[in-house]
Formats: sequence, structure tokens, C-alpha cells
Amino acid sequence: MTNDTNSRLHNTTTCFPISYGSIAFYLGKDNIHNNPTATHRWTLYVRSPDPTYDLSQSISKVIFQLHPSFPQPTRELTQPPFEVTEMG
Repeated sequence: MTNDTNSRLHNTTTCFPISYGSIAFYLGKDNIHNNPTATHRWTLYVRSPDPTYDLSQSISKVIFQLHPSFPQPTRELTQPPFEVTEMG
């Protein structure tokens, strides 16, 4: 095994904390007139509770499955930030 800090461990099981969830913000009444289908801006995420930890050392990809009404409802992210932001 190398001492390279950028190398991934293969065939190894690890345990580390992650934070995942969603946040949404109401865009307000003015936005409803401009785009009646977009009432909120929201983000889905997978993060580390430690902002200095690089998740790409442990996670090779994150797949988010959105509602079929969104363009490209399956989003596969292979590098941080593992986040999807949309309006709807």
C-alpha cells in the first residue's frame, strides 16, 4: 500500500459519518407570476459533517433520483460537491 493521501482503498470496508438531506426556500409571491411552476428553490445533498474532509476519498459517486417531471431525473455525481439544486 502506498502512502499517497490521494489513493483510494480498494476492497476495504470503512465507516465514517455523512450528512444527507434537503433544504428548500420559498421564492415568494412575485416569482409565482414569473414562473408558476417554480415556487421553491431546493437542494439535495450528501456532505461530510466535517467541512475539511474530502468525501471523494471515500465516495465514488452519488445518484439522486428526482421526480420524473424534471429534465434528466436521474442525476449521477462523481465528484464533490454531491449536491443537486433545482427550482420547482
